[in-house]
Amino acid sequence: MSISRTAAPAPDEADGAGAGTVITADADAMAEAATRADTGAVTGAAVGAVAGRAPCAVSVRALCEFTARQGDLDRRYTPSATALEGQMGQAAVTAARGADYQSEIALETVQGALRVRGRADGYDPRRGCLEEIKTVIGGVDDVSPARQRLHWAQLQTYGAMFCRQRGLQTLVLALVYYDLESQTESEMVEMCSADDLEAAFVERCAAYEGWALQEQAHRLSRDAALRVLRFPPGRLRPGQQRLARAVYDAVQDGRCLQAEAPTGIGKTYGTLYPTLRAMPSRTLDKLLYLTCKGTGRLTALQALHALREAAPRRALRVLVLVAKEQACEHPDKPCHGEACPLARGFFDRLPQAREQAVAEGWMDAPA
Repeated sequence: MSISRTAAPAPDEADGAGAGTVITADADAMAEAATRADTGAVTGAAVGAVAGRAPCAVSVRALCEFTARQGDLDRRYTPSATALEGQMGQAAVTAARGADYQSEIALETVQGALRVRGRADGYDPRRGCLEEIKTVIGGVDDVSPARQRLHWAQLQTYGAMFCRQRGLQTLVLALVYYDLESQTESEMVEMCSADDLEAAFVERCAAYEGWALQEQAHRLSRDAALRVLRFPPGRLRPGQQRLARAVYDAVQDGRCLQAEAPTGIGKTYGTLYPTLRAMPSRTLDKLLYLTCKGTGRLTALQALHALREAAPRRALRVLVLVAKEQACEHPDKPCHGEACPLARGFFDRLPQAREQAVAEGWMDAPA
């Protein structure tokens, strides 16, 4: 959606004029045929195409994190299991179940404009119970209420999809926390009707659908703009042209490129511009441009600003990411709602902040 440290998003549609064009020394010539199209017509076609496209794919986890997170941001250290430890904990729980226990149940359903996908941890047919297994260190008491609400939202979403898939009228849901230290389970159980699970699922999807369609329309419009993007300085220099060709070909071929070039050749434009031009045909969504010094960051931002101004409808979004220590407005306060006013109610304010960020399209950290 956004870009990091000098970035621009991208992906989704098919080829347009210039999408597969090799970069030449004359950047205007490269885009000439494509830019003959009326940009207003391109915008209307891109947005209008959304209605006829396949449903927007979203994972259960992403859907719930978007719709179910509430309250404070809490960055206090709490012991957490690694991915490998999580797999070990889940294996320990499922091994203790009966022979007819069903693990890793793939679920997929369409709701409105969304195609929701996920994998439920397990189902015990003897109890009629769908389980979500979370591996923790220290016991369930160390899991914050906010995290538990998110876990329940995921389990309830899986439950609604499971009822759809198997035509059930009722279902037992069990949120299982497995403590690695004590090797014990803590189980929270809830009996649910399929109607209640379905209503919550439909409401959750409706809350996400508007954002998904908006982002889909943005990607179509942005990709159309990138296909006809002109080179702001006008012409590529000879050495810069060689670099740009190598970058463009590397992106198109999906391979790595290590390049070394002297100072003053125009490396920033020579890497950003061809990458942006290649992104639509490769269905790439983000471009990350990393810098190790402030001067490099400023140079990249200047180039991105010019590229964004050159793009039809200023279709690029740029997001600068810096270290937390540089961005924090209250470095003397612990990062949780009890101490920091910005952490307090963070997730309650996030939807409005997200919409503002999308509307502005350019978010730079203070110098």
